[in-house]
Amino acid sequence: MLRVVRLTVFFLILITATIHIVLAYPAGLLGFYVAAAGFLLLAIVYVNPTPRFNREHVVLVLRVWTIATLVLWFILGDRSLIAFLDKVVELLIIGLLWVEQRLA
Repeated sequence: MLRVVRLTVFFLILITATIHIVLAYPAGLLGFYVAAAGFLLLAIVYVNPTPRFNREHVVLVLRVWTIATLVLWFILGDRSLIAFLDKVVELLIIGLLWVEQRLA
């Protein structure tokens, strides 16, 4: 079960990173590129934890990064359908990280 949760989190991270890139591309929005790069970097470290970046730290940073994007969207973001879908994905990431913590 833990493996399924981690794999799902990984794919959700890739989905939200892709959405940020797609939204950034037409307008060249730097903040969206930064968010996407952060999610992609965290996805890599999430599936390949090292002694320097252990899983607990990666999960904490991923949780904070995801919450930060939610808060920034709430303050500054567009209320489009794709934005709401992305926020659902991000809420799923946060929820599944909590589930992972309980299962580990």
